[in-house]
Amino acid sequence: MNRNVLIVGGTAVAAYVLGTRANRPTLAEHPETLRHQVERLWTDPQAKKRRAKFRKQRAKDARAAKKALQKQTAKARKNIGKRADRAAKKVRSAVAS
Repeated sequence: MNRNVLIVGGTAVAAYVLGTRANRPTLAEHPETLRHQVERLWTDPQAKKRRAKFRKQRAKDARAAKKALQKQTAKARKNIGKRADRAAKKVRSAVAS
């Protein structure tokens, strides 16, 4: 019984302390809003340079992916053409015989 009272009492004290700390004002008189933080970070010169660098890298990667895809489709077209020629030969030989 005493143990249960201690657990409930300890929980109540912890909740009270945490609740009173949550309502304390911040140290800054006018804290910076999220909108202002994002705006400040967006206009930061280093961030602009990094965004430009990543943009160039993404464009380079896209060009490389496009080139690889074009090679694969050309290879597939060539293989399909060969298969179609073989199938046509089989049909012609079957019709001729």
